[in-house]
Amino acid sequence: MTEINLVATAALLHDIGKFGQRADIFKHKSSLYREKEYTYTHAAYSAQVFQELGFNLGDTLSDDASMHHNPQNDTQWIIASADRMASGFEREVFESYNSVDSEGFKQQRLWHMFDEKKQFKIDVLLPNAIFPESEKALLNEYNALWEKFVKDFEQIKKHGNSLVDFFTIDYLMKKFTSFIPSSTSFEKNGYKAIKANIPLYEHSKASSIFASALWKLHENKNTNIVNYYKKESSNIEQNDLLMISGDFFGIQKFIFDSVPAAKASKILRAKSAYIQLLTKIVAFHIVETLGLSYQSIISTSAGKFEILGVNDEESQTKLASIQEELNTFFVKNYFGETGIGLSVTPCSLADFIVPNQYKTQLRPRIDEAVEAVKFKKFDLLQLKPVMHYDDNIDNETLCPLCSKRKKHNDYCGECSTFVTLGEKLAKDTFLIISKEIGQIPIFGDFYVSFSHEPHVYENNDIAIFDIANDETFRGYAKWELASYVKKEKEQVATFEDLAKSSCGGKDNNVGIKAIMSLKGDVDGMGNFIKTSSVTNSFARFNFFSRMVDYFFSVYASELMKEKNIYTVFAGGDDIFVLGAWDEVIDFAKALREKFMEFSGGSGLSLSMGLVLTKPNKPINFVAHMAEEGLEKAKGLEGKDSMSMFGETVKWDDYLKDLGLKSELYKVKDLNTAFLYRLLDFVEMSKRVKKGKIEETMWKSKLSYSFNRNMDSKHFELLRVSNDMIELHPEVTKMVLSEYIYKRRD
Repeated sequence: MTEINLVATAALLHDIGKFGQRADIFKHKSSLYREKEYTYTHAAYSAQVFQELGFNLGDTLSDDASMHHNPQNDTQWIIASADRMASGFEREVFESYNSVDSEGFKQQRLWHMFDEKKQFKIDVLLPNAIFPESEKALLNEYNALWEKFVKDFEQIKKHGNSLVDFFTIDYLMKKFTSFIPSSTSFEKNGYKAIKANIPLYEHSKASSIFASALWKLHENKNTNIVNYYKKESSNIEQNDLLMISGDFFGIQKFIFDSVPAAKASKILRAKSAYIQLLTKIVAFHIVETLGLSYQSIISTSAGKFEILGVNDEESQTKLASIQEELNTFFVKNYFGETGIGLSVTPCSLADFIVPNQYKTQLRPRIDEAVEAVKFKKFDLLQLKPVMHYDDNIDNETLCPLCSKRKKHNDYCGECSTFVTLGEKLAKDTFLIISKEIGQIPIFGDFYVSFSHEPHVYENNDIAIFDIANDETFRGYAKWELASYVKKEKEQVATFEDLAKSSCGGKDNNVGIKAIMSLKGDVDGMGNFIKTSSVTNSFARFNFFSRMVDYFFSVYASELMKEKNIYTVFAGGDDIFVLGAWDEVIDFAKALREKFMEFSGGSGLSLSMGLVLTKPNKPINFVAHMAEEGLEKAKGLEGKDSMSMFGETVKWDDYLKDLGLKSELYKVKDLNTAFLYRLLDFVEMSKRVKKGKIEETMWKSKLSYSFNRNMDSKHFELLRVSNDMIELHPEVTKMVLSEYIYKRRD
């Protein structure tokens, strides 16, 4: 492990003592770890945790991390300054805040980020733990959590990886301290401390990110930020830091274009996973090239990444060179149809510690820089404007998957990568990212390999991830790369299989066999980030972003389990799935219900476009139709809408069908012609709303049709149909269409 990665890991763990201190079962050995040396009790606990759990940081670095409240040497000052930056306070406020001790901190839960009247249960980060609770903790919830943490940490040591595997150490911190408050809320001596609304993990991660940058500045003889905390000459407005953003553009075109419907299930998920892999590997390449830590990577999600570096000429020059590398790679391999754009935003200490400046000043500058890069994706002055193309391609030698390149054996090189990825994701448990050697080349000298069995880190290995779609910890960091897909006999189900599973499956001859595609997206994210207090600070912004991503990338998979559904992509703030059409409708309802529970009090909502097709339709056509449906849903005022069967309505209106669906199912052997007449009346009612008064005849026609076709005992169906057609004709069409499709022979 390089020195900067060791320092970053020490900073990540500097407050681990808060976790140990709150667990009654971890007893403090005050004679060995004297509080006066570390100034604060939790710092003394940190020293004890380092020693007893065997983090292998070495005595010097363990002391450096524990001395963050009483720094003496350069490394201690770097970790201490990073700790203060991560707290989001200016210097004097931080000192006042840290002079206060809390009572009852062992029962303090983390406040929910959207509703501060509710809290997160003190628990591990698992799908069902992301929802708020109203009750307060009556007992110390830390004991059970601490025991699980120690047990999992022993798993790392079992594989001999505790010294080098900072990815898994980071994962365990995320797993066990995401719902622990970094600081408890209380009031004492007239001073009101910060609210308990920042997780210990988010504070620790931010400390690690800042420590990496400060260490690099220290190597460059730049002590401006550390000087501020030493109360020496400094300038907090000086742009010492550099926010580096990466954006994978053209994602939808990359995933969906030129994919034959018959082969789509083999390759779509693999293409989506490839985007995540390439995004992470490019981020690795950047931090290695700039001499940063892997902890410098703030986030990698949905084809985007952010890294905090240092603002110097060397970094700017190297980033420009990496952009040229990326451009050459994407032009050579993907004809420039997609790519990754790098943008940089110089920033200062003030951007992170002056109240609201991160949200109101730095984030807008970052967004502006990212947008600017989108308009200059490739510099054709630096690249050859005419690409080499193989003249020997014909229908016999053309790759059957992409229809763009010459095939070798079954597919071209790029499509072979996707097919292999898809097969490995479906079968293997571990993914290894390495340099120079491996099973599948990804970018530059980076490779990935897959394994069903774990192994100890080898010289060329950078990271080992557990990609199994379960909750079992096997000693390696979890990565939700293998998103949920339905399997048939250990193989990924084809779209034809999914369609045949509709309406009770192959053994049921009633109901159409088709697939429904769903594209969903959170409404108003940009405005929320700009205006909400939830995103005020660096740590809170990252917590918000991470939890929204977790909802779609992890929790949504929980809702899909055992369903006939295929995930194309899910992460960030959007999702695209397809599957048995009736099951996708049920999934859409459940997803929206759970998102509203998750985001309650925030004002955020979720809109979706759903489109029904046969499984043999071209996937790019299906994706385009789903995108059109989503755009229609987002076109309604206030959004929180959905589009399906050619209609667009508010979610609340769709879910309140006034009992029409239940009344339809009460009637046996409903006349199909009568149902289609109801659809005609729906269209007439819609025309009435446009001013065509003569169309009000639909009411009398409905009564006539009902009396002719229905028994009077079903009068309630007439009443509900009349009300629904008049008040909610679009919803009525949706309900009737679903009912008709489910009973069609």
